[in-house]
Amino acid sequence: MLVLAGGCSSQEGPPAAPDGGPPGTGTPDAGSDGGPGPTPVTCLPTNSNERIPLRLAATREPVFETFDNLRARVDTQCGTCHKAPEIRGGFQYTSSHAGLRDAATSMARMATQGAMPPLPTSDQLKQAVALGQALSSWLAQGTPEGSFEVREEGSSDGGVAVARDVGEAMTDLGHCIPGAAPLGRDPEKDAWFAQLTTLPRLLSETDTGIVTFDARTLAQHGTVAFAPTYPLFSDHAKKLRQVHVPAGSSIRYEPSTQRFDIPPNTRFYKTFFKPVKDAQGRVGYRKIETRLIVVRQPWQDSLFGTYLWNEEETVAELHDLRYRDGSSFSDRVLVYRTDEATGTTRNYAIPGRHRCIDCHTGSEAQNFVLGFTPLQLNRRPAGEGGVDASASVLPDELSQVDRMIQYGVLTGIRSSADLPKLETYGSKRPRNLQELELQGYFIGNCAQCHNPEGFAVKSNPAIASLDFSAGGILYQFPPSLKESNGLRPYVHLGVTDFAADLRSPAPASTLFQRVARDTDERIIHMPANVPGQDCRAALLVARWIASLDWPRDNGLSQEQKEAQRQERLRQAELAVRDTCQDPPDVRWVSEDFTDKVPYEPRNPHWATSMGTPPFEYLTRYPITQAHETLARQRIPTNFWIPKPGCHFESSAPPPSIEPWMKDALGNPKQPWGELYYATPGAVVFQGICANCHGRAGDGQSGAAKTLVALNGSRVANLVKGLAGTSSTGEPHMAMFERVLGPHGGARYLAWMASGGTTVTFTPEFMQAWIKYGDVDIDFSPRETDWGKWGANMLGAARGACDLVRAGKFGTGSSEPPSGNPNALGGATLWKRVCTLDNPLTPDIEAGTDDAAVAEWLQRAQFNAGVMAYFYLRDELSQGRIAPLRSECAKR
Repeated sequence: MLVLAGGCSSQEGPPAAPDGGPPGTGTPDAGSDGGPGPTPVTCLPTNSNERIPLRLAATREPVFETFDNLRARVDTQCGTCHKAPEIRGGFQYTSSHAGLRDAATSMARMATQGAMPPLPTSDQLKQAVALGQALSSWLAQGTPEGSFEVREEGSSDGGVAVARDVGEAMTDLGHCIPGAAPLGRDPEKDAWFAQLTTLPRLLSETDTGIVTFDARTLAQHGTVAFAPTYPLFSDHAKKLRQVHVPAGSSIRYEPSTQRFDIPPNTRFYKTFFKPVKDAQGRVGYRKIETRLIVVRQPWQDSLFGTYLWNEEETVAELHDLRYRDGSSFSDRVLVYRTDEATGTTRNYAIPGRHRCIDCHTGSEAQNFVLGFTPLQLNRRPAGEGGVDASASVLPDELSQVDRMIQYGVLTGIRSSADLPKLETYGSKRPRNLQELELQGYFIGNCAQCHNPEGFAVKSNPAIASLDFSAGGILYQFPPSLKESNGLRPYVHLGVTDFAADLRSPAPASTLFQRVARDTDERIIHMPANVPGQDCRAALLVARWIASLDWPRDNGLSQEQKEAQRQERLRQAELAVRDTCQDPPDVRWVSEDFTDKVPYEPRNPHWATSMGTPPFEYLTRYPITQAHETLARQRIPTNFWIPKPGCHFESSAPPPSIEPWMKDALGNPKQPWGELYYATPGAVVFQGICANCHGRAGDGQSGAAKTLVALNGSRVANLVKGLAGTSSTGEPHMAMFERVLGPHGGARYLAWMASGGTTVTFTPEFMQAWIKYGDVDIDFSPRETDWGKWGANMLGAARGACDLVRAGKFGTGSSEPPSGNPNALGGATLWKRVCTLDNPLTPDIEAGTDDAAVAEWLQRAQFNAGVMAYFYLRDELSQGRIAPLRSECAKR
């Protein structure tokens, strides 16, 4: 998944060749330094198992539409919710020519993204994409009132067709294998890429010959193909991956870190192909998209984007469908024909920029590159290193590392034998073949998120132990490990009927459920950001669970244990075969967590709802300087979790030494210099708000993805939305202050987090997604208590204050249940939050006056919301994220 940094306007660079081909090169044989042409490259037929014969020319006939029919289609698909007087979601249109002209741009964007209708079926998705294409064509042709041609969005005339001999011989390593001589160079292009700040509009403007797919031409200019050992599942698409290292540089292997050092401005290309049957019944592969990364350091400065091929496959243009806030580039859906004779089609999902960031943030070497690592590049024979024993891995695949060394692309190693192997990576060893095979799958599909720097851990540090990268937790995985809320095991080895459990709607083992079932209120389907259903993932996880040592086999002989294991493996094979099928089409749920520009509050009724029952208290409670001071006060709540590389200075004890700081002998549990201090603002936000809105307040989290997949709800980007500023520099919060007075934004935030949002949060969702992590917050893990406290965001704060009221916070008590006894040190902080201008009287403490308790909890909840507001306004909006106690390196 690739991301484009900034806009997509073309950079000035070498002019394109007259035929629309590669720029700045003239003929393929022209010397890149102005001298004689490059040395001819020997290119032998590729001996690779992954064949990708390209299809012949497309045969699509022109399609015409009329305005009257377009209007009828819009009314059919959109009118129920948005045709005046309906105004669902704040959007409305009128069905006149002028009304559609004004609304068409927004409607086309939402339809093409797959965002409308909400949660579409695969058929609805196709209809929406077709409508978006028709609306875009109508706009592009001047909104005629008569007929117009429906053209493929972004298609261009001219371009370059792949030579027939190249296309027919195409594989995942190209159509031929360049000889062992060093690759050619292209210093002119290298210099051009080095000064780019955005990607060019056309793929043909990038590396010389890239659109020809001619491996010989590409090698003459320094571009060569490679294929990973453990590929990413992408709805069964075939892929061609290519790398270009700038002249005079190489990708160097560092033995001490077992990683590649990739030089700046190295380019990585990945082209996706899907099978198409032509009118004569021949199956060929159509180019759909080509993704490009231009490596920079730090990785946040890298350039990345995806180029979409026109239906003739002669031109690839930069994808630039915009997000709601106008940034580039968003989710979108293409519909392509799989059978030209019958007209059968299939959806194809293009992931947006935020999904690319989610995945590539966790790249192994923190260079934003996935798939080009020592483990991935070092191809293994079938049955070795977790590679499927039934796979066919041919000589050119196995020799790619040695070729890269001979080409001069790789340095620092003598041969592939110098690179690490998955089965011996790290200090632990796999229990068996099933564990090794699953680790191989995780390398390509899960480890990019589930590692210390990955999106999953960044958005929910409570799962930091779930590190699926090589050398992580999978080898010798502890079966006793549970989800971060402590309720469900990742692997359940105590089910009575293993086969029946694998077939159930909610299998007992969370890891299996996540790869084998759709997203529900408790889980998000894995691998994330990937369309389609990978039944191989379900099979590998089921076989791995079957292969483990089950407690009920204790006492059996080795022969009997092995017989039980083989029976479970058989049951796993049958259960997955019976319950997992490749879907006939792709259903894709669009994600856009940005806010409109200019900013509009998510709930437009805020001004009339606040101050009236049941939210009258939101304008009654004062917000004083004491709130602001407390929100910023640093209070010791725990000790840092020491890590290698973290150095703590000796420090005097705090002014007030609390019992949790000392051991049974009265000594500090850790040196005083390792005391962890937190502010109430950071604790409330990171313990509650961040679960959905993300630790950076940008709306990026697993819970946000779950909500949009469940009911289409869009989690707000609080930093750019509520805490952002308009184009004139005025803070967005000013609109609330004009109506609600000083700190009106705090009241709005507290209102939305206490029931003002129209999103429905079930107790099941809250219990699963509002987690403790490393934040010193405590509340009950029972679903029933969410009903009592209110299944909304600040319900967690209400629950924490209820435990403070009863003196049970962090104690691990059973009634009221305290779910996080490790938060004992946070009791002081939370008591200050809950009791600010809100005295805890004996009657309230004892719970003898229900009305008084309810009023006290309500005000305590309000105080917590105000704490989060000040942290959002003063810290997150400035890009400052308070480190958790597990992040001592960031303190």
